Amino acid sequence: MMSEEQVAEVPEEGVAQSVEAEDWRSGIPEEIRGHRSLESIKDIGALAKSYVNAQSMIGADKVVVPSRTANDDQWNEFYSRIGRPEEPSQYTIEAGESDLPEMVDWFRSTAHELGLNDRQATDLFTKYNEFADGINSQGLVDREAYIAQTETDLRQEFGEAFEDRLENGRVIVEQFGMPDIMEAELADGTLLGDHPEFIKMVAGIGEFISSRLGEDQLEGMKVSNALTNDDVRQQLEEYMRRDGPYWDSTDAHHQHYVDKVSELHSLLYQ
Repeated sequence: MMSEEQVAEVPEEGVAQSVEAEDWRSGIPEEIRGHRSLESIKDIGALAKSYVNAQSMIGADKVVVPSRTANDDQWNEFYSRIGRPEEPSQYTIEAGESDLPEMVDWFRSTAHELGLNDRQATDLFTKYNEFADGINSQGLVDREAYIAQTETDLRQEFGEAFEDRLENGRVIVEQFGMPDIMEAELADGTLLGDHPEFIKMVAGIGEFISSRLGEDQLEGMKVSNALTNDDVRQQLEEYMRRDGPYWDSTDAHHQHYVDKVSELHSLLYQ
């Protein structure tokens, strides 16, 4: 069992330690006693650890980041310290076969201007190429799907006359010296030559010319007797008039009309 003297010593020792923890700054010069760097240090032991850590950093290769008011020379010195090559040509960027030399030169110059070190520039170039390849691949798939849908739509509209109409459109483009216009890129990334409205326009011009010129048609132009779906619908409307033989089984031409309507339906819904 502790004596009264021992019991009395315990709180006195604890109080002394608490006072020491609170007043350790009293032992340092007054001019640095309130410095912000000491705010997080609670006692002499923490101060000693901080000092040891600081000593271990002496001699290390440290780089000070320029302030917002730093001039170009200060920033250039900083970029050099973190590994930027002296010249853009010294970047070890490996250009692929599909990379345009002008683009690679631009990339090197821009990386140098931004202060990138060799690793940063190389990694960024690689990542950009991976991203661009992904976009190009997606664009190719989209274009193929777009062309397929365009063909489907035009076949539905032109029907049996599809091949002839497309060929006549091609002749018009070549005859009037416009082949390059087919490769003109639109805002959505598709080509003008793949656009259904453009195809219908030149095909329509070809059909108009072939119907007007007759034997003096343009070389390669086809005078087609094939019916478009609109032609078929017009003929169906004519053959199926409410007052026509199609609806009158006693009419001498009734069977001919029935057969013709069946033929036209097969063209329209094949």
